[in-house]
Amino acid sequence: MAASAIKTSGLSKSFGRGAVRAVRDVSLEVPAGSVFGLVGKNGAGKSTLLKLISGLMRQDAGTVSVLGRQLRPCESDPRLGVLVEAPGVYGRLDAFENLMNRALVLGLPDPHRACREALAAVGLDERTAGDGRRRLLWPRGTYVDDLSSGQRQRLGVALALLGSPEVLLLDEPLNGIDPAGAAELRDLFARLSRERGVTVVVSSHVLSHLERICTHYGIMRGGALTRTLTAEELADACATYLMLRVDAPERAVAVLAEELPGLTVRVLPDDALRVSAPGGGEPDRAVLSQVLLAAGIAVTELSVSRPDLEAELVRAIDGAPGEKDR
Repeated sequence: MAASAIKTSGLSKSFGRGAVRAVRDVSLEVPAGSVFGLVGKNGAGKSTLLKLISGLMRQDAGTVSVLGRQLRPCESDPRLGVLVEAPGVYGRLDAFENLMNRALVLGLPDPHRACREALAAVGLDERTAGDGRRRLLWPRGTYVDDLSSGQRQRLGVALALLGSPEVLLLDEPLNGIDPAGAAELRDLFARLSRERGVTVVVSSHVLSHLERICTHYGIMRGGALTRTLTAEELADACATYLMLRVDAPERAVAVLAEELPGLTVRVLPDDALRVSAPGGGEPDRAVLSQVLLAAGIAVTELSVSRPDLEAELVRAIDGAPGEKDR
């Protein structure tokens, strides 16, 4: 498998004679086997980017490669499983019939089995009810038009899974699904990546949908990919740290680097110091203060900050000023 499951270079798309730039010069690499969370507010360009990658839309500029193969504009790679915006279904067929239609188009060797497995994977198979009886979460023969939004969304994921794709592109796949069902699908995405090496790209503006499963993140804002980071980098950014204000910031950095080399010290734009310990633990405030006072550096303010993942992603999405290392 290629090192990058998806690679784009300078990908751009505008609408209305260039009046609206939905995707702006996006160069992205999605590692093979990762669960990649594409994060951004509504209108950030996530859906358009996934359409360009999947071949559902022609780009104005740039290139798309899937598993090492560069695609022509509007070309779809058969190794992709795609759910972008609403699932493409026939409203007057039931869920199984929709899956069979897709399975036959794909030429799957055992379409009945493939459809049953896809339904089971997304929780639309037979389940044991609380009274011990078997029941269907969707009534066989019920038109898709009559299913709930959550059931339709599960069906969309099932359609994307047919054919055992190597890469899944899922646009807001948990919209309209109850919390228990969302947890089941998140677990499915993580297992596909962990056990089968499937690359999963999942977009969302609901950060809680992503934080438990993603290995990598891409932040989109105004059509541009503004930042990419790993889950480890995000966890580091969310580690507990001390915020210090001292009368000699530059000298304080040098003293701490010499006396307490295990700490990470960053100088923020307002000259406050952010001090974190290895592994995300809280630095020893007493030791820190003693070292600085012994060097003749007065500590004028000291506080503990415990940011969380969602707050850090919101900060990245909103474009808050970054920190600088010194």
